[in-house]
Amino acid sequence: MKKVFLFVAAVAMSIAASATDLFEGSHHVSWDTPLNLEAAKFAEAQPGQKIVVTFADASDGIEFKLLEVWDHLAGSREAAWIGGNGIFEQFLTPAAVAGIQEYGLQIIGNNFTCTKVELLDGKELKEGITVWTGFFWADEWSTLELYKEGYANVDFSKVEAIRFYSEAASGEYILNFKEDWADWGHIADQGAMTDGEGYKELALTDDLRSRLANAGHWMIQFNKEGLAPFNVTDVVLVPANASAIDNTALETKSTKIIRDGQVLILRDGKTFNALGVEIK
Repeated sequence: MKKVFLFVAAVAMSIAASATDLFEGSHHVSWDTPLNLEAAKFAEAQPGQKIVVTFADASDGIEFKLLEVWDHLAGSREAAWIGGNGIFEQFLTPAAVAGIQEYGLQIIGNNFTCTKVELLDGKELKEGITVWTGFFWADEWSTLELYKEGYANVDFSKVEAIRFYSEAASGEYILNFKEDWADWGHIADQGAMTDGEGYKELALTDDLRSRLANAGHWMIQFNKEGLAPFNVTDVVLVPANASAIDNTALETKSTKIIRDGQVLILRDGKTFNALGVEIK
């Protein structure tokens, strides 16, 4: 049997106080010339930190992948468009940290020049299983698109709800949860959700659990309606296990191992994968 616990809270150690420079120079990124960063550079990475990419002359998008296996980085965005000169912030979920510590990171896209990559202080993660965290500007019909790697290894039978956190002034906005733009791709909207403090929550049925687990990607669409534009900050799964580990467990000693190419966490005589699923 597999068991889910609040892995995010269990492993979210205090974030490092100083920046780590991962790359500095001038590297033209294209589909044929990605920037590859070896796993050793991420040995001290922690969930909640952010990878900050400084770029110039961008005209398309940016993607983050794991070296060797070429999966998208867990918690990274599909359709992450960038243009001109600027920075892009990629916040790290626990699954993302496990992935880059095992395989390393590839930064790729159609056309931009990367001048710097840093690992910086980020934010404290919410309790639950973080699928995505960051800042996404919700204005008129803005869509946050997430790759499946963010939730691919979750045991949804142990998840009771999904929460969409934002900094909206109130809950008076539209939220459409989809897996495709076609009519069949609509999963739920705000009418099926309840409002909490800073979030909308969708309770999961067995049908929804199966659908979310098998969706090729998630598309979360926002329309501000009468509100001012706002940031979306987190997409979090709420485990059903009421006795799940919380922040008090941060001092519990854990050990990371690699078995059959998979990063595993040993704690209290039990073995868990990167998303907090107990391995029996």
